[in-house]
Amino acid sequence: MAEVQRVENGLKKVPEFLREPLEAAQQRLGQIEEEAQRVIKDLVVRGRASRKDLEHMVQRLSKQDWTFPEMKQRLDKLREQGAERAAEWRGKAESFRAEAMDRMTELQTRAVSFLGVATREQVDELSKELDRLARRLEKAEKPRKPRRTAKPSAEI
Repeated sequence: MAEVQRVENGLKKVPEFLREPLEAAQQRLGQIEEEAQRVIKDLVVRGRASRKDLEHMVQRLSKQDWTFPEMKQRLDKLREQGAERAAEWRGKAESFRAEAMDRMTELQTRAVSFLGVATREQVDELSKELDRLARRLEKAEKPRKPRRTAKPSAEI
């Protein structure tokens, strides 16, 4: 194997078969270094921009007067807006519920009619009619009491 020899400027002399891969590696390291420098510069620019944005927000917030009456006014305004939105959503939810109930009732009616089953109203009506007929039959089965006829008043 070839020995490594010292050169005047402190670098080692590299055998010929290692020279090409070493130069390619050095070139790639140079590219990586350039890319890293670009990324770092970009991050510095972004950091400065975000710092300026943060300074702007802090400055804007520091200008505002955060007194108790102002805070109370802001909270009351937020509460009113929340109540309005809640009422709006409550109305939407109620209309959705009513529409869903109507659709379910319609679907139930269609299913019952498709299956040929009586509806609840029909069953209730039939039950009432059967009760009425049962009372008439019971009344007809009871023996009738003979009617009293008026007797002459001479017996008194």
